[in-house]
Amino acid sequence: MVSALEVFGVRLTGGASPADARSGAGVRRVWLPDGGSAYLKVTGAELGGDALAAAGRELRFYRRVGPDAPVCVPPLLGAFEADAGVALLLGDAGEQRDVAVWSPELWRGLGGTLARLHTMPVPAGDWDRPDALLSALAAPDLDAVAGFWSGRLPRLDELLAGRGALRDRLGSAPPVFVHGDCHTGNVVHGNDVVLCDWQESGTGRATSDLALLSVRATPSGTRVPAVLFEEYLRECACAGVHLDAIELERSLMLEELAVLVFLWPPFAAYNDPAGIDRVRRRARYLADRLGV
Repeated sequence: MVSALEVFGVRLTGGASPADARSGAGVRRVWLPDGGSAYLKVTGAELGGDALAAAGRELRFYRRVGPDAPVCVPPLLGAFEADAGVALLLGDAGEQRDVAVWSPELWRGLGGTLARLHTMPVPAGDWDRPDALLSALAAPDLDAVAGFWSGRLPRLDELLAGRGALRDRLGSAPPVFVHGDCHTGNVVHGNDVVLCDWQESGTGRATSDLALLSVRATPSGTRVPAVLFEEYLRECACAGVHLDAIELERSLMLEELAVLVFLWPPFAAYNDPAGIDRVRRRARYLADRLGV
């Protein structure tokens, strides 16, 4: 962190990090030499090869895709890569808002933003990215899944037995460019909706971005409103991509249920009993709707 501050000529504001820290990267608000504010994001080599690869992917996004992307992203003010890690200096693009106070217009704006992202041409080059859900379906942690869901999710055995077919279905979706870690903690609001934290960006399923919004909002008791999906469908149609609303809804429910069953159990420790209960009730609702 000290060397990054020196390279960019910035100083810490003294405020706490605003970022979701699950990636391990350190994000701090800093003062620029001209008195403006920015954010310094540092991924150290001590976090390992996967973290450095994700940081490099984010830097590549900001350099090659961000300037021409049809969505708002923080401006890249500076960057460097060294043996010690990767550092990004990003412009202050707005403020986070607690998901509980998001208005319908904010949700609508996010729906349109994701539609424009998913319908833009996939950038040239290699944008393959790790797909945690497909990996979990191929080789699930059955002890963790059973420990969290056994006795609490009807037809769990059927879900486990059918995971191969589910993986094939999800994996057959047309590839689009996705954010990869789309939740409201990675959205800031300035003059428009701004998407931050592009470490997981690359080719993937559109439903992975849309479903994760619900997965991450569920523990708080917040439901993603229909207006987001209505705007998503409208913006996709404006781009010449006409989606079947019923099929999209089913695909979203399948993706969300798969994430909750196969990926969410290790995160239960980060949630209170009320949040865990909401997740379990949401999974039962999805399973009932899907008939699985």
